[in-house]
This record gives sequence, C-alpha cells and structure tokens, in this order.
Amino acid sequence: MDKLEHNTSDHKVIRTRLYSRVLQVMGPDHLNALYPHLLTHLNGKLDELLSHGSISKGGISLPMAQTARKVASSLMSLMFFGETLSSNGEFSSALLGYPQDIVKCMAAFQIMPSFLSPLVHAIITKRGRYMGLIQSRLLERLDSKPSSWEEPEHTKQLTILYNMADLTNSSEYWNPMLLAQSLLGIWFAAAHQPWMNLHFIILEFSIRKDWQIKVRQELEQSSPLDYKRLEQLPLLDGFIKETARSNPLDKLAIRRKALQSYTFADQSVSVPAGATVCVSAQDLMHNPQTYSEPDTFDPLRYTAENRKTPSRFTDISESFPVWGYGSLAW
Repeated sequence: MDKLEHNTSDHKVIRTRLYSRVLQVMGPDHLNALYPHLLTHLNGKLDELLSHGSISKGGISLPMAQTARKVASSLMSLMFFGETLSSNGEFSSALLGYPQDIVKCMAAFQIMPSFLSPLVHAIITKRGRYMGLIQSRLLERLDSKPSSWEEPEHTKQLTILYNMADLTNSSEYWNPMLLAQSLLGIWFAAAHQPWMNLHFIILEFSIRKDWQIKVRQELEQSSPLDYKRLEQLPLLDGFIKETARSNPLDKLAIRRKALQSYTFADQSVSVPAGATVCVSAQDLMHNPQTYSEPDTFDPLRYTAENRKTPSRFTDISESFPVWGYGSLAW
C-alpha cells in the first residue's frame, strides 16, 4: 500500500469511522441501488468472456477459476470506482494484477531476509507497475471535487470512491494520497475472497444436481428478482454459507499481531510482542458441538426449520470466522 502505516493507533478512530460509514452504513443502500447496473455489467462481462472461450463438445469452454476472478473483479470495480474507471482496460487489468502481486510478495517475504524485501518487491511487481497505475488514476480523480467527475449520474454517488472523497472533502487529515492508499488497502482486502468463494460455489453446484434443481426452483418462484428478493432466498444463502464453511479460504483466521506482550486471563497462553496469533477456522467450522455432522454438506442446517434463529451467510459469528470477529469484522 505504498508505505501506508496500519499499525499506529493515532487517527485510528478517524479511519475506522470513515470505513464504517461508507461500507457498513451507506453500503447496503448503495448496493441495492447499484444492483440493476451490476446485473447489466455482469451480462456484458459474461458475453465478453464467452466470446473469447474455446469451442468444446458443442459448447464454450472457459477456465473456471480465471473466469470467476475476472467476473468478480469487474463487478467490484464498478462498486468501488464507477463505470468510467472500471470500463478502462488498463485500469481493470491493474486491479486484477495488483492483489496477485501482493500475495506473491507476501509468500516471498516469508523466506527472504528483510533487507532484501525492497529488491524482491521491485522484481515481483516490476517496480510496482499495477499499484502505480491504480494510484495515478485515483489521484487524478481525487485531486478534483467529486461533483466535477465525469461519471454517469445513475452510478456516480453510489461508489465507494465517490463517497470516501465526498465525506472527507473538508478534512485536514484525509488528503488524496492517503485516500488512494486506503482504497488500495480496501481493494486488496476485498479482492481475493469473492472470486474464490464464487469458484467453490460453482464447483459445489456442479456436483450436486439435486441442489441445482432446488435453487433454480427457488429463483423461479421469486421472479422477478431484485436485490432485496435475492437477499431473502434461504436455500441459495444456505448453499453459499455451507460452501464457505466446508471450504474455508483461510484455515487460520482472525490474525492479530501483538504490539506488546500479552497473557490471556486464564494464564493459558502468553504472547510475546511482535508475535502473530490466529484462530483455527477449520476447527471452529467443523466443531460437532456447533455443526452436527460437520463433514456432511447440508445447506439446510441454517434455515428456520432447523434453527430457532436462521443463520445467514453475512452474519458475524464466533463460530463462522469468515468475516473476522469483533470491531474489525468486515
């Protein structure tokens, strides 16, 4: 994130308040309003990808993981940055490449001496080409008032970029570079999980014909679909949640670095300063006391018929650490 410091406590409240207001307070309403535009965007992206697919056995063959990643990145780009930037080929390619560069660097840094980190970063990222391109485009926007941006009016005020810029317009703390760095951080945090979950969901559907039929019937009975109806489909939601539980992207979740030495209240564990602690997501989501027959794929375990309180994919829970937990949960 171009030397953006995440571990200092100064101004932490300012940052948290902005992220919370844009993503958690305003986000759901904006996503609801964006839904028809996202649907149009999705259809266009799928048509584009299918046009480049290979003909196989009378159909069109596409690499599933890459297709899921490109589709998810394209839709997220519209939500984050609007139609003008997301329709730019160079910018879209950089949004795809930047998270991959960061992941490669993270893996390399684990085995390289720290003094080699700048060199390794420069080699892997080709001197930060994707990060530099994204930052330069964002700074072009952020150096002017949001009201002056060339962006279709029906999506302009619904994007994360617009709202972060608009809410910080008179702030002494937030400047264009800090906003651009923060957006890069949020993009990286959000970029890997949607496409990987989408990939697993498609794979799970492909081997479960009975659930293909159930979810298709639920969708047909709820037609015409809008965002609010889509959120209220228990079978689809349960299938997505069970996929995430059965295929956790992080075996170890909720990572936290100890800024100072700490001993837990029951004296069971002492954590030295600088150490990283985390939670076993695999164990939590396969705990038979929480999930009966945890090795069985059962999307119905979350429905009202099987629980006093239905459980949704987006719920924050200590037994479902996909989103983290506590004040830093997504």
